[in-house]
Amino acid sequence: MTPFVNIYERFSTKIQDYMLDELFRESTDTYEDYIFSFLKSSIAKFTHCRKNLLDRDETNKCFNINLSELEEEILAEMMKVEWMDKEVNNVLEMRLALNNSDFKRYAESNNLKAKMDLRDNIQERVNNLIVQYSYSSYEWK
Repeated sequence: MTPFVNIYERFSTKIQDYMLDELFRESTDTYEDYIFSFLKSSIAKFTHCRKNLLDRDETNKCFNINLSELEEEILAEMMKVEWMDKEVNNVLEMRLALNNSDFKRYAESNNLKAKMDLRDNIQERVNNLIVQYSYSSYEWK
């Protein structure tokens, strides 16, 4: 069995988010419930996994299967993509709340392109990990 916390720990070392840090300090259960949504989205998108990621126990917060290090890493990186999507959406929502001139003066407008580029780079890294994962089971002759 692979506990969800294995993936959460990998994920948390890859990001810097003060809101999540505060949530973790207040309650690890609340923190894990919140980031589980990132894990669920990642599971749904990891379509090339050779193991059944739906074979899990959400009450005990674990997969009923043993995931490899690479499978855990792919899920953590995919969670990072989901987290970055949220970050980009937060900036886009801010744009809607502020008028255009205020948004242009606000530092987040400059940050939007950087966040979108970072999200694309993370997605590319995930795609490369999945290719590596896919080829790892192929027997080369």
